[in-house]
Amino acid sequence: MESDREGLLLSFDGQYPCWTRPMLDMAGLDRRMADSLVGEGLLEFEREIYSLSAEGRERFVEAAERYGLPLQPGDPGPNRERSALRCDLMLLLDRRHLQRWGVKEYVAPFRFAVPDLTGEDLFVLREDGLVWRYPEAPAFERMAEDFPEMGAAARRRPPPSSEAVRAWVSANIPSLCEAEFDLLYKSRYDFQAYAAFPQPPADPCRLFNTDRFLFSFMPPPVGENLSAYLERVGEFHMFLTMLRRLYLPGYVDLDALDQDGVNWLLFAFAGEGEARRCLELLEPVARFLPGTATPLEIWSVSLEALRNYPGGQAETIWDILPFASHAIHRMT
Repeated sequence: MESDREGLLLSFDGQYPCWTRPMLDMAGLDRRMADSLVGEGLLEFEREIYSLSAEGRERFVEAAERYGLPLQPGDPGPNRERSALRCDLMLLLDRRHLQRWGVKEYVAPFRFAVPDLTGEDLFVLREDGLVWRYPEAPAFERMAEDFPEMGAAARRRPPPSSEAVRAWVSANIPSLCEAEFDLLYKSRYDFQAYAAFPQPPADPCRLFNTDRFLFSFMPPPVGENLSAYLERVGEFHMFLTMLRRLYLPGYVDLDALDQDGVNWLLFAFAGEGEARRCLELLEPVARFLPGTATPLEIWSVSLEALRNYPGGQAETIWDILPFASHAIHRMT
């Protein structure tokens, strides 16, 4: 490349639109050079976060074209602090494990259309526990009628085409909303063993033969915010139910080689204290959290714990994430 300056500028791509000084240090990038690019007007530095300026985006496009790189300039969006948290989490996960015999894929943010169910249509919290109400919604009742098989039994019917699924959703779910998670990490361990299996036609997010970890940064884990946590769990339920019945029947909880599929929801925080308090907040209702959407797991995790977990770079995600996180609901 013409200069290290352009190399640093090209680090602000669509996957990593925001960088902080600790992130630059972790990635081995020159923070003094970043400050120099701020002085030249190519980067902005606001609230301790670097991002491309308007001129920087133009220079990014020119450099990417010159070097033949299929990159797009990053956009932090309206909430640069949240974007920076996503990037920090993604970088930490990537740097803390190798996955030499697999592929690491990240989607940030990850959005998935689910029925627009909120409040008591989604769940009811009573003195005797938590009751999930979404299975009683017409969309999910009809889904269970039209696609009754789940698990390995669903493999007995031909996989639905993407057109058939879109038509069914259009006819039976009049109101959709986008559930948004800050990061989807798709782990494709030993991916070469699965290379011969064709991609299912209706899999919208290429989740076939992956372990799925969905991370969501949350408000402070205090009682007044409990509903926000339960709503996110409900969205996770609906996501899994639609995968199992519509989009990926037969291959959500087992992969094509009949190995267990993994579906984790992780409540994420900057500091470890909040991750621990999240565990305390949800512990009284933990046994109700999986509902009928089991198998699934729910955890809390902090950037602090991922950053400070001892032992250097792990081999797989399983060598660090369960040990740096807190199990709220875990399969036994």
